[in-house]
Amino acid sequence: MKALKNIGILFLGLVAISATMSSDDGEFEAQVNTLKQDCKNLIKSTRYEGSKVTYFTAGKKQTKSVELFLFLANDYQIALGGKKCTPSLTVKIYDAAADVEDRTLIKEYKSMQGKNTVISSAELNTIYRKKVPQVERLKNIHIEYSIGSGKTAKEAIVLVYGHKA
Repeated sequence: MKALKNIGILFLGLVAISATMSSDDGEFEAQVNTLKQDCKNLIKSTRYEGSKVTYFTAGKKQTKSVELFLFLANDYQIALGGKKCTPSLTVKIYDAAADVEDRTLIKEYKSMQGKNTVISSAELNTIYRKKVPQVERLKNIHIEYSIGSGKTAKEAIVLVYGHKA
């Protein structure tokens, strides 16, 4: 009897979850997957290492951040996909997290909404060594997305990266 009650509760839970998921979510995920593939194609000359998708609900201004480790001394290619982002989008790349007082801004990309771009770690290292000469190379970067206000909607920013062999 108790097992039957648990099965009934589980069934009702599954019905509730499936009711909250709409076909729009499936369509949105398909668009994000397509954007991810587009970004992979931008760096196809590299050995693919991974991706990070940052989901957010547009509406009010917000900041999201992602840390990316550059383990190898090889040149990394980083593709950023902002095509599923309609509010204004500024991407800032730092050498440290937001809670570090003396972090260094390496590079800033403005008006990234609706666009894809490729960033090279070799270029970032060159810029960084001019600002902090005692450092050999970046071992990690902190990418900060500054998202402007806009129409309330579920959106995403895709990051795909790989290194040259």
